[in-house]
Amino acid sequence: MNGNVRSESIQTWRARIGLSVGDPPADSSLLAVARHLVRESSVPQSFVPAGYAVKPGERVLMVVNSFYDAAVVEAIAQAVVDVGARVDLICIDMGPDRPLDELDEFKGFIHNWPGIPEKNEVRGWIERVGWVERIAEEQKYDLLIHGVGQPPVQRTYRSETVPWTASEVFPSAAFPHELWAAIDSTAWDMIWNKGRGGRVRITDPEGTDISFTLYDEYYDMDRYKATGSHPFFQSKAVFGHLFARPTPPLLRQEDATGVVAGTTNHCSCPYPNVHATIEGGRVVALEGGGKYGNEWRTLMTATQDIQYPEYPDKGLFWWWELGIGTNPKMLRPRNAFMLAGCGTTYERLRSGVIHFGLGTMMAGPSERWAAQMGFPYGHLHIHNLNCTCDITCRDGEKIKVIDHGHLTALDDPKVIQLAATYGDPRDLLREVWRPSMPGITEPGDYSKDYAPNPSAWLKSRRESSLGQKGPVIGS
Repeated sequence: MNGNVRSESIQTWRARIGLSVGDPPADSSLLAVARHLVRESSVPQSFVPAGYAVKPGERVLMVVNSFYDAAVVEAIAQAVVDVGARVDLICIDMGPDRPLDELDEFKGFIHNWPGIPEKNEVRGWIERVGWVERIAEEQKYDLLIHGVGQPPVQRTYRSETVPWTASEVFPSAAFPHELWAAIDSTAWDMIWNKGRGGRVRITDPEGTDISFTLYDEYYDMDRYKATGSHPFFQSKAVFGHLFARPTPPLLRQEDATGVVAGTTNHCSCPYPNVHATIEGGRVVALEGGGKYGNEWRTLMTATQDIQYPEYPDKGLFWWWELGIGTNPKMLRPRNAFMLAGCGTTYERLRSGVIHFGLGTMMAGPSERWAAQMGFPYGHLHIHNLNCTCDITCRDGEKIKVIDHGHLTALDDPKVIQLAATYGDPRDLLREVWRPSMPGITEPGDYSKDYAPNPSAWLKSRRESSLGQKGPVIGS
């Protein structure tokens, strides 16, 4: 543990950010969200916490960094205290903020590659801190709240993430757990039960058009034993992040073929439109993408003769992840394309948004093997914000999972009926954010106005998280 980093009580935290012990949070609505989150049921191994399930008398360690909105941290900490638990806080200094660049995705997700130090500011954002986990275990905390994206590891303590670094995205945390789970299970039923043996096609106006088969063999949980891979593709939906494509190990008959195209990933600023051509589940060609595409092509060439353990042939860039977001209240914060804004990691969780992960599965056996061998490993992303996802079932039935960026599970009668028990279902199930893209979601020409330089277009628009006029993104 760094000698000048220490845990502090809520009282010390309040004093340091200029609040008296008895002062309420600056925004009472944030406290209402925090109280919901703190009391709501927990979902083990979830990518997005449904709740923290804090009980009276428990000891909670909350770890954030200096980029977090202090009002969000204060609200969560106060909500923990309100249920009769104790919370200690650790704040890690991230240094100065800066605009994201096109290669920050590499800093976040690629290892053993020249020019990418294992410890860097982007990885400091998205990865858990080991010494924090040791403190939680040694000091016998009941709950550790830490991290923005990776699924938490459960040890002698419970572990949850805290992905809401900005006050404008924090309201999504109040989405009712029961309703969110119903949306997940409804969408997952289309893939796991009805889709088995069927054919999936995904299209997007940014250029994506790719299809693959949901082979029966992918539904056999025993297939993971040979490689020791984690079964993300399983009968139970992963909360808030549906793995709609079978995860490694991939079959030798893998047939995913087509093009994946887009202009955003997790951690970079928007980049010129990139087209990844995929054959048999592997990227075989990459066009465009500016600096992001250039570095990707260099890495693809450098790894083309390496046989990673979970894949049927050589090469690093196999399509291992198809993530579907399921929360209609998630959005893009105004500072998304600054380092403090954490890129587009939030919007990937909005219902109907999908992200493609190409490379090795995180923390899987291929990555452990590559780390030991000194080979490059990791994965890169392409997001699609307005896609359509169709399944042609084995019996010929056609199912639309996503319709032009809209998750159809939100329209299911049972989901609507459940939403009505919490309030107006039209309001609860309404997606609060749609991206602004010329020629796609508003007038203009995508290929001329947006695709060559999306960052410039967004800056010129001064797009806010709600698509209204607001502060410049990434300026």
